Amino acid sequence: MRHSLKTNLPRASALLLASALFGLGRPAIFAQAPTTNQPWAYLLLHDSSLLDDCPVCDRISIPVPMRGTFNLRLIDATPISARYALEDINFSAGDRPYVVKGGGTFEIRGEIAVTLVMSLELRIDDGFTNKVCYFTNSSSGLYRPWPMMDITVAQTNGALAQVYTLRLAAAPVREIWFSTAVFFNATAGPEASNLVEGGDLISTSGRVIKRNSDLFTSVGAFPPVPDLGLDAVDILPGGEVAFSLGYDITSNTLGLLQHGDLLSTRGRILARNQDLLAPFGLQPPAPDAGLDAVHVGNAGETLFSISTNVFSERLSVTLHRGDLLSANGAIVRTHQQLLARFHPANATNDYGLDALYIWPSGEIWFSTEDAFEDSVLGSIASGDLLSDQGYIVLRNLELLNAFAPTNAPSDVGLDALYVVTDATPPAPAPRLEIQVNTSAGSAGLAWQGRGRVFQVERAADVTGPYRPLSPILPGLTFDDQGTFSNRAQFYYRLRQW
Repeated sequence: MRHSLKTNLPRASALLLASALFGLGRPAIFAQAPTTNQPWAYLLLHDSSLLDDCPVCDRISIPVPMRGTFNLRLIDATPISARYALEDINFSAGDRPYVVKGGGTFEIRGEIAVTLVMSLELRIDDGFTNKVCYFTNSSSGLYRPWPMMDITVAQTNGALAQVYTLRLAAAPVREIWFSTAVFFNATAGPEASNLVEGGDLISTSGRVIKRNSDLFTSVGAFPPVPDLGLDAVDILPGGEVAFSLGYDITSNTLGLLQHGDLLSTRGRILARNQDLLAPFGLQPPAPDAGLDAVHVGNAGETLFSISTNVFSERLSVTLHRGDLLSANGAIVRTHQQLLARFHPANATNDYGLDALYIWPSGEIWFSTEDAFEDSVLGSIASGDLLSDQGYIVLRNLELLNAFAPTNAPSDVGLDALYVVTDATPPAPAPRLEIQVNTSAGSAGLAWQGRGRVFQVERAADVTGPYRPLSPILPGLTFDDQGTFSNRAQFYYRLRQW
């Protein structure tokens, strides 16, 4: 959602209103969807590929990985159908690389038997030719639950010596925030030449969201080392970061902080590990079973995993480190259920649950503590991001691509997870205040709102165009330094997810 405010010297403030993104009374498949004035940003996932085939050539054509982004905007809708525009397509594939740009349309029809129709007009530069190509899909089935996509389109104006086929496996993702199990050196992006600690909260955009020291000092801990690990994370309404550390530490203000405690960047303990597990009636009571993954729902229910198996007297079962648990005292998914659509060599083994994100649709993205072999997908590393729908979201090195890491193993682990997505249900409008410093020519922006993450946009005119000014932030302030050195006014707009 976006909220705008014109700024005049010397100061201004406003209370802004917002409208909901989603309509009412539509079929479930359309209940969570882009609107005409607010497109969703999509990211291509691991299974996306480009096939450059030569039907008359005596060679085997092999698909190459394709990565990139596009926007999806609603054009029109009826009670049983919706038509969208695919805009700003920007893909690259293979080592040449192939460069793919353009747009098209995407239609979902039906209430029970759902069909998909996609038509694309793309310009593909293969390093030798640069041509306009038209595509449509031959299969109309829905292979991944909405709002995910997995659709293959074939070129309709191909030549005997060259015809393209594209597989678009995508999700409405702006950024993925995560932590790793070990440190690495970044050679690209905003953190180029910097050491990234295993406990830093980082983004697929190539930036550090929160240093591990920002996290542990927020709860009054000052260890002699720069990294205590980051085992679990979630972003709560108002930009509050909930997290657990990899080690016990004594806080100057809160006393002993356990590895399994859920902490907050607001300087408080959200839940002791024993409190999370108390509804299970553990016998014998565990001093600290760890906290390896966490997700706090909109209704306040805390879902989590533990690092040590414990026995629940109330349920008469062992709680495994790979189970998804609820602080209400229920097993939401067993480790076998999370991996039910995969094909591990040992289906009864517990591979752990190390990171977790639950989509509004109910789909679960996660990582395992241990690597395993899948009879269909091959080797699954502990740092790979998986879906409970049975597919690989992104490989560990794909998550790290923007950092171009060196001095790191091929798998640095995946210990904490949060997804910034337009599929997040809209929050009430925030209150935005702007304080202008006339001597410095800068503007300090502060807001209060129920969004989880925020981004400031700015324009020279009230009608736009508005451009991102700040990165996406889990915070409530941003300083626009030196902005009024050459202009007397700007217009600001606040987005929240």
